[in-house]
Amino acid sequence: MQVSAKNPGAANLMAHLCGELQITRTINNMVTWDPKQWNVSPGTLVTALVINTLVQRQPLYNVQHFYAGMDMPLLFEEDIQAKDLNDDALGRSLDRLAEIDCRQLLGTVACQAARVEDMDISSVHADTTSFSVYGDYDAKAITEADKNKHIEIVRGFSKDHQPHLKQLKFGLMVTNEGFPIVGDVTSGNQSDNVWNKKILDEFQMSFLETWDVAYVADSALITEENVKLMAAKKVRFISRLPGRFNLERELIDRAWKEGKWRFCGPMAEGEKAARYWTQPFEVEFVGRIYRFIVVRSSSLDKTKEKTLQRLLNKEKKALEKYVKTLSKEEFQCQPDAEARLKAVLKEHQMLHGLTGTVVENVSVKRKPGRPRKHQPEPPLETITYGIEWTIHPPTEQELEDWRQRKTAFVLITSVSEALYDDYDVLKEYKKQINVEVRFRFLKDPMFVNAIYLKTPRRVEALGYVILLAVMIASLLELRIRNALKRDKTTISAGSRKKVQRPTARLLLNMLNSILVVYLNYDDRTERHFPHDINPEVLRVLELAGYDRRIYTENPYKKLH
Repeated sequence: MQVSAKNPGAANLMAHLCGELQITRTINNMVTWDPKQWNVSPGTLVTALVINTLVQRQPLYNVQHFYAGMDMPLLFEEDIQAKDLNDDALGRSLDRLAEIDCRQLLGTVACQAARVEDMDISSVHADTTSFSVYGDYDAKAITEADKNKHIEIVRGFSKDHQPHLKQLKFGLMVTNEGFPIVGDVTSGNQSDNVWNKKILDEFQMSFLETWDVAYVADSALITEENVKLMAAKKVRFISRLPGRFNLERELIDRAWKEGKWRFCGPMAEGEKAARYWTQPFEVEFVGRIYRFIVVRSSSLDKTKEKTLQRLLNKEKKALEKYVKTLSKEEFQCQPDAEARLKAVLKEHQMLHGLTGTVVENVSVKRKPGRPRKHQPEPPLETITYGIEWTIHPPTEQELEDWRQRKTAFVLITSVSEALYDDYDVLKEYKKQINVEVRFRFLKDPMFVNAIYLKTPRRVEALGYVILLAVMIASLLELRIRNALKRDKTTISAGSRKKVQRPTARLLLNMLNSILVVYLNYDDRTERHFPHDINPEVLRVLELAGYDRRIYTENPYKKLH
């Protein structure tokens, strides 16, 4: 008997989740391929890339070495070996993937996930992020056909704060629980305004009933063209009114003037959680009446506090310089001085206060010319008027008012108040963090690091593989969270406190600790878990709907 060990980590569970969503079968049905010409189907090759991305992502030329340490019969329905997953085979699968509508592929997989998990989708959240890449990606080497069909890896507005690098962009639409149902890989210079217009078509063609689901996005959604488009498509939306519209400032000023605030309370738990107040308005915008909700918060981030200090210092210096100039002005009569004082105070709109007092200036001068002898003449008295100015620092109430105004923003929605009141609209908009969390996972260097491909078509195809991996990780996270919520329990991750809403990264880190011991006899091989395996890892498997047998028994044995 020989004893050995392997570290499959999360691979076996990821393979079964891929099977639940029928990724291999869906890809094989969508791409053009000849089974007689392929040792391994393109669907299995792409699934292998998805698993590798989630467990220990490698460049294509290293993927076969990754699978050399895996128990292949337990991962794939096809009878394959690690050497079959070489970079040539994987590259060809990406080429085939690039030929199909990958957004339709993601939509099909998402539909399967919604059916498997019985998701109740009342809202979706959409946004984009940039992904910086290294390398030249010379546009001259790209054919015109590829330019028209595939993405361009070019410089654009970098959300990674790396404007010197070329990039591509990922777009996601996720459910209110954070599961991606629409995904997109696009050119690095595409604006969010254009992307939102495109994704609205994807939204309408998805399996969701657009009139029954609220579409939530950030302020990039709100352009006159997009608002008209959503009205025509009858898409219910929630977004933030951008500052480029004068209406935003007008509504905030109106809210402060009327002061009819409704207290909504905090949106999160904890004593330090920000509290919110809202004030609704109905105003015509782009030819229709929409609901606008002015929101103010009790929280001011450190950036705005620093901005306030810079503003006060700059304002004081400018006002001192201005007052120095004003103090030199002279007027021939008191009414002129008072008119000037009134005009200056009317124009003054700074945080620092400014007051002035008209003063009479009397000057004594000798008459011009040579004075007469023995006949002294009385000196001439000249009366002019000036203004004495005083600068006052802002009161604490004025500073607090500035802070409150800076925290204020305006939401716009076409959803009726009967379905979503002010609190619901604000709460739904705050859930936009769900798509941001998916982007954090997508760009986590532990899972998705450098892009090692040279052709934009393969980079684009790999981008969709990464989005498939995000779907699988999201499915794991959603399933575990729902199970913990249903059972009213938590899991413990090492020295960390008890967690009821574990992240996908935390779960994968726990699963990647899994080791399997192999007892190799002459006529058979036995697989066993070590006796000291973390019981919380076994709980994760159970909460995901599986047990240790996915690591010790071959589910495809009868098929081979």
